[in-house]
Amino acid sequence: MKAFMACVLAMGVLRFLLSIAGIPDGTVKYFSMTAVIAVGALYFALATRSHRERLQAAFLLVVPYMIVEVGTLAYTWASGHQTIFHSTDYSLGFSIAAHTIGHFVGGLTWEPLFLFLLMEAIWGVATLGARLISKG
Repeated sequence: MKAFMACVLAMGVLRFLLSIAGIPDGTVKYFSMTAVIAVGALYFALATRSHRERLQAAFLLVVPYMIVEVGTLAYTWASGHQTIFHSTDYSLGFSIAAHTIGHFVGGLTWEPLFLFLLMEAIWGVATLGARLISKG
C-alpha cells in the first residue's frame, strides 16, 4: 500500500511541476494519478481478503490524490497561477474555492466510497469466475 500511495503522490507532484513549468495541458494530462489509482484498485480488489480491507485500501489510495488535489488547488487559489488542476477541462465551471472544497469533501466521502464499490465489483466478478472455473 505504501508503494501505491507514494506513486500516486509522486505522479501528482510531477503533474504539478510539469504544469507550472509551462508544459501544455494536452501533454500533462497523460501523467495521471487516476491511472495509478486504477492499477492499485485492481490489485487490492484481488489481493485483499475482506470487504473491510478493500474499504481501507480505497480510502488509502485516495488520500495522496486528495492531498495533491487540495494542495495544488490551494496553490492556484493563493497565487492566481493557473495549473492543469483547475483548467477548464477539470474544474467543470466551478470557482477555485468550490473546486478546492469539493475535492476535500469528496476525498473524505464519495471518492473512496466509489473506489470501494468498484473494487467490490472487481472482487465479485473474480470470485464468481473462480467458482465457475472450479466447478468445471
